[in-house]
Amino acid sequence: MARATIKSIARSTGYSVGTVSNALRDSVSVKRETREEIQKVASELGYRVNLDGLKLRTNKSYRIAVMVSVSNDAAEEWEGVEFTRILAGISNALIGSRYQLSVFSTCDGEAALQTLKSIVQEGQADGVIFSGTRVHDERIAYLQGQGFPFVTYGMSDSPQPHPFVDLDSQAAAYDATARLLALGHRRIALINPPDDLIYAQQRRRGYADALSECGVELDPALVSTGPTTAESGQQKFATLMQLPKPPSAIICANEAITLGALSAADKAGVHVGRDVVVISNDDLKLSQYFVPPPSTYYLPIAETSRLLGEFMLKTLDGVDPSEIQKKIRATLIERQPDSPAPEAAQTT
Repeated sequence: MARATIKSIARSTGYSVGTVSNALRDSVSVKRETREEIQKVASELGYRVNLDGLKLRTNKSYRIAVMVSVSNDAAEEWEGVEFTRILAGISNALIGSRYQLSVFSTCDGEAALQTLKSIVQEGQADGVIFSGTRVHDERIAYLQGQGFPFVTYGMSDSPQPHPFVDLDSQAAAYDATARLLALGHRRIALINPPDDLIYAQQRRRGYADALSECGVELDPALVSTGPTTAESGQQKFATLMQLPKPPSAIICANEAITLGALSAADKAGVHVGRDVVVISNDDLKLSQYFVPPPSTYYLPIAETSRLLGEFMLKTLDGVDPSEIQKKIRATLIERQPDSPAPEAAQTT
């Protein structure tokens, strides 16, 4: 079989030699759909591009950095459960492109910002994806100042639009709280992430809005913040149940917190589903195996992580950031009736 050339690919696809050449160089001057069509035919014909040469000609690394936040706490047993699924979804979105993933493990804070600066200044990647967006996030401000392509797993308070994929956390908290209120609960607790996280503030607003609409005063003692870990969930649950008037329902920010809460309930002899209702939020579906399995506001991680990869490719193609933003509403998986015992549902 004759070696595939740009001319033979042009004949097979019907595109001009110039278009084929630009497509094989991954030039944004050719529409993505056309590039993918030409690259698919080229692959079928056995054409192999010299990626090293392509990198030199285009001054690109053909790598996408994914920043993964890791905890310094050796006791963090939930670490990494979600990251592998996120990476798998992003990788699936990159199939057919020339881009590969580079994973950067980092702690939060200044260390994360320094890692990000190294990626940009040393040309280690052409774009970056990261999560855990914070109030006045320095990472976002830096990347926007550098004009460096990025996508976040989470919205931000930046006045300048940027690509993101996110759970509609405000709607999820509102829906969970409104549902419990409709079932008769009035003492509803919220175990939330730290307040400097954007989605923590969104969840708090959704929770407060639902209470306000029902005419229920927000009790600050029922809002607890801390790490999204099982250990934290265990501690927060125990503290809430020691209140003079404990909650009849508790909304947990994720499945790790929920697992800790269920463990604390078991130790304290509190019957979940009778003495108190526990509702979870997350995207791993592990809570279906908890005892008892709680109702959960579910976000499909496969969809969100795939969109992160797709939006990264569109960002690299120069698509307007305002056109590549997606908020996904969580879906309720009802595993419990979540109705309160009559004595537990009384108002304060």
